[in-house]
Amino acid sequence: MKIHDPRYPLVKLPAEIQISLFLIREELKCRKLFRALHHAGIDDCYFQPHLDLLILKSIGIDDETDDTFARYETIIEKRSKRIGADHDSVMKQAFKVYHELVDEKKRKKAGVP
Repeated sequence: MKIHDPRYPLVKLPAEIQISLFLIREELKCRKLFRALHHAGIDDCYFQPHLDLLILKSIGIDDETDDTFARYETIIEKRSKRIGADHDSVMKQAFKVYHELVDEKKRKKAGVP
């Protein structure tokens, strides 16, 4: 008997968090796909989506500094390398990205460099 069905989550999240998680999930999957294409010799594809600004704005990070983008890029790249080809793996990494970005937002708000 299957106890947990991913289509019916155990916890209901607020809409703004669901939107952020959706965008993060899609960005993680795109990064994984385009990294594989790069390793196969297909470089600089015009069709690669970049949801970076949408993700940052949905979380409330809107300073658009180089430091912010560098930190974001580090987080996304690290987590996209860790996803597998299953829903649970992608969701786990998306939640981790979300929490790391929220921590980054708090750090910026507190004025910590």
